[in-house]
Amino acid sequence: MKKKFRQILLTVAAFPLIAAANTANAQAIESVFGLDVSNPRAFVAALATLDQSNPTGGQTVTVWANVYDGSSPATHTVVVGYDTLEEREAAVTQRNASKGWVDFQQTLVGVSDLVNTSMAVEAFREGSGWAGHGALSATLMTVTDPAEYAEAFSRLVDRIDNPGSIRLMQMPFGGEGVTHVVLFSAPDSAVLTTFLTEMTASKVYQDFVDDVEDIRTIQTVNLYRRVVTFGD
Repeated sequence: MKKKFRQILLTVAAFPLIAAANTANAQAIESVFGLDVSNPRAFVAALATLDQSNPTGGQTVTVWANVYDGSSPATHTVVVGYDTLEEREAAVTQRNASKGWVDFQQTLVGVSDLVNTSMAVEAFREGSGWAGHGALSATLMTVTDPAEYAEAFSRLVDRIDNPGSIRLMQMPFGGEGVTHVVLFSAPDSAVLTTFLTEMTASKVYQDFVDDVEDIRTIQTVNLYRRVVTFGD
């Protein structure tokens, strides 16, 4: 039986900081939740009410609609972002003690089911992140040599255009075999799809593939549409 979404933000885990690539902002933390939402309007309204009663205070909560995600039963993905583990601990403690959180749990009964959970650590970022971007692609993969892959990925990013933001995430928990995710965001899906089509057809990208083909296995490539963001 699927767990209810009311349980999702109760998971708090501590883990060693993972080796980063080459960005000063390489320890941002994200809790990622795949959800089967039967009533999207009620779901977003419940999050809005929670945000009003218990402001996120430095964290962000972004709801993405799953446009193309293979056979996953999830209809939406919620990403809760924090700058540090300490910020995450404090935010979860404050939220769980609030009346707004209790009301939120009760509101979501029968509205959504939890499909999967994971944690991501930002290892590389080019651009300002996905703020204001309406489309996101996620390449889920298994990497056997993270340091070599990060170096090759950094070279690729230096040689391609940026559709909005480019990020490399490491998955310490809940990846189910996925160790890394590459995220590209853009203003909309048309811009993003055009960028990805042109990039993957380029010689620069083929050189990158040659560099990483022995250490990277792609599991799937998903597309998401932003629904709403709460917080900073």
